[in-house]
Amino acid sequence: MVPKSGSRLPKTQISLSDAQLAEFIGTALRDELGGSRRAAKTIIAWTGVSDRTARAWLNGRTSPSSLHLLVMAAHCKPVIATVLRLTGHEHVAIGIDLQAVETGLEETLAAVRGLRSRGN
Repeated sequence: MVPKSGSRLPKTQISLSDAQLAEFIGTALRDELGGSRRAAKTIIAWTGVSDRTARAWLNGRTSPSSLHLLVMAAHCKPVIATVLRLTGHEHVAIGIDLQAVETGLEETLAAVRGLRSRGN
């Protein structure tokens, strides 16, 4: 008899169909890129897929493969936020948003200081 070894994986509470995932990812992509022809070209540049596939993802008709989803998440904050929310990690998504706000504030502060130094 061979003993069992290894760790048990936790049971996931995700009940999501491929169609639902496709719609969530499509919404995230449209939020970031809009629904234009340029949006499809951006997705093509990121992933190397065909125009037809990029438009299908944008319109929420099909969901990307795991590799393509990771590539899009690396380029598109709404996609990574959607993945984190769907997997129960909303707190990490909030951290990403806070980092973006912090970066924006730092850039604004630098611009204000630049204007102030020119005025003196």
